[in-house]
Amino acid sequence: MTVPNGHRLAATDDAGVTTADQWCEALAEHAVRTIALDVGRLVVVAPHPDDEVLGLGATMAARSAARSTSRYPDSPHLPDSSGVADSLGSPDPLDVVVCVSDGSASHPGEVAPEVMRGRRQAECEDGARELGIGLRMLDLPDGGLNAADVDAALHPVLDELAPATVAVTWSGDGHPDHHVCAESVQRWIAAREGATLLEFPVWMWHWARPGDPDVPWERLRRVSMPRSESTAAGGSRTEDMTADAFAHKRRALAAHASQLASQSDAPDATVILPPAVVERFFLGDEWVFTP
Repeated sequence: MTVPNGHRLAATDDAGVTTADQWCEALAEHAVRTIALDVGRLVVVAPHPDDEVLGLGATMAARSAARSTSRYPDSPHLPDSSGVADSLGSPDPLDVVVCVSDGSASHPGEVAPEVMRGRRQAECEDGARELGIGLRMLDLPDGGLNAADVDAALHPVLDELAPATVAVTWSGDGHPDHHVCAESVQRWIAAREGATLLEFPVWMWHWARPGDPDVPWERLRRVSMPRSESTAAGGSRTEDMTADAFAHKRRALAAHASQLASQSDAPDATVILPPAVVERFFLGDEWVFTP
C-alpha cells in the first residue's frame, strides 16, 4: 500500500522538522478560515488510542462543557461519558470517540502486546472520562489495519451513532493506519447524506514545514471553540472556554502515560510522544482539513 507522505514521515527524525513556536508564528501569519462544527453528535475516529486527544481533545472538552452548562447551569463538571446509548435520541447527544485499533504494537520488543493492549485500553478510558465523551473501542490488531477489516468494524458503529460530523486523521498524515481509517470514513460518508467529514492532522505537524507543498493549506481550517452561556444575577454571560478546554486536553493526554515515557529500562527505549512532539498539539487552536 502506498501511503501519501509516508516517505516524509519515515525520513523525519524523532525531533521533527518544525517546532511548536515556529508553527504558532506561521499560523498567526497565515489567513486560516474558521469552521464551527455542526449541531449534533461529533464522532472522532482514532486509529490508535490518543489520536483523538492529540487532534481534537480541546474541542471535545469544550463541547462537553458547553453541553453540561446548557443542561445543568449550576454544575462546573463535564458530563458522565458512560451513557452513550441513553443519548442516541437526544437533540444534544454526547460526542463519541471510536478507537479502531487496540494500540498493542506501540512498543515492539519492549512491552508484550497483550500487556500493552490492556494498558492502552485503560488509558483511553481515562482520557475519554477527562474529556466528558463517550468511547467505543473496536479492538482491531494494531500495526497493519486493512480496509476490509476497518470497514466491517467501523461502519456499523457509525450507522448506530448517526453523527452529524465525523472527524478522522488526515489521509495524508503519512501513517498507514491513519490513511486506512480516513479512507474508510470517506467511503462511509459517500454512501450517506447529511454527515460532514473533517480530517485532522497528527504527524503532519512533525514532518511538514510552513507552506509545505505536500500539505493542502487551502483546506486547513481553525476549529471554533464553543462558548458557555451562564445565567447570573443581572443577566446571562458568555465565556470563552479555550483555556479550560486545553487544560482538559493536557490532562487527557497525560492519561496516555505509556506514550509519554519509556516503558522499559533499555537504553534505546522508545518514547512515542516526547515533550517537543507534544507541544505541537498545543498551538492555541485545533485544526482540521475540509474535503
